[in-house]
Amino acid sequence: MNRYHIFSFICFVFGISFFILAIFFGEAEGGIFIVFPFIVGSGILPFLGFICFFIAIILFSYGFIEKNLRYNSDLDFSNSSKIKNNKVKGGGIVIIGPVPIFFGTSWKITIILLILAIVIISTLFLFNLL
Repeated sequence: MNRYHIFSFICFVFGISFFILAIFFGEAEGGIFIVFPFIVGSGILPFLGFICFFIAIILFSYGFIEKNLRYNSDLDFSNSSKIKNNKVKGGGIVIIGPVPIFFGTSWKITIILLILAIVIISTLFLFNLL
């Protein structure tokens, strides 16, 4: 656990505290939709809670990045010329509602993902009609 994770935890605790105070003073309301908790409010306390929570997420993520950068800088790459240069091909689909977003390293993979997205959306559409 590095210093960014500690600051992240402190910001997270402050954010939750601001949200609890906002609910206590009537500036915010909270609930659960399916399995997702939510808070709706207006005022300075919900705003400060959101800002602290957002900063906590950024610091937590940066803590892992900084840890990996420090680890990779300690590695010895003197024998890197012996390593064979392998090319990795990949891609993905992000489906937001009925709109698919494709990305890939080659056209072949993108076309395969396009066909896969059409099959997925068609299947979901058919199950929705039943």
